[in-house]
Amino acid sequence: MALDRQSIARRDFPQARRGYEPGAVDRHLDALANEVEELQRRAAAGPGAALATQTSEQVRAIIEAAEASAAGIRDSASADAREHVARVAEAADALRVRIDALERELTEMLGSLRGGAERLRTELGAISEGTARLSASSGHAASEPVPAALSATVAANEPAGPEIGEEPAGAAVEEAPARSTDVGGARIVAFEWATSGRSREETDRHLAEHFDLEDRKALLDDVYARVANI
Repeated sequence: MALDRQSIARRDFPQARRGYEPGAVDRHLDALANEVEELQRRAAAGPGAALATQTSEQVRAIIEAAEASAAGIRDSASADAREHVARVAEAADALRVRIDALERELTEMLGSLRGGAERLRTELGAISEGTARLSASSGHAASEPVPAALSATVAANEPAGPEIGEEPAGAAVEEAPARSTDVGGARIVAFEWATSGRSREETDRHLAEHFDLEDRKALLDDVYARVANI
């Protein structure tokens, strides 16, 4: 038999002439139906409600643990990110310092190269001028040869017999070529020889042969030191 309100509070009973009062029976059945419904509601709600409450607590605990874990992950990620950013900034600062140092070194190197180029240009100009002066001096010496024919004519017209203190006619005295005392010209020649790859000994012999210098060694020291620094 179903224990629902419709089955309990039914009104389709057969009629009899003798029996209980119908109104009282109806009221009793209604109260019984109400009590059964309440019991059914409690029975249905009791274990389910407890399970729902327990499940809700478990779900709330899981959510709280998940939120705490997420907060910890966020904090850890933020700390790692800050540490990474700090390392990157430190590396960038070190790299910037190195770049500045390299830039200064490059600037100094370029300045040194410019200075060397200027010195080389000056020395080459001096060499060019010295070479021109040497060429002019050589041309002037060649343009004034000793007039040998005139000397022979003068000797032929002299009285016969040498006089006291005079050398015999025709006895030509050969003079050694005069050496230049031009220090600037000697420096130019030495610089030209040094830059062309001549050894110091060769340059020294050449200067000793063509120039009369007070301190040839000091001049050669200075010239070859300059050439070595170019």
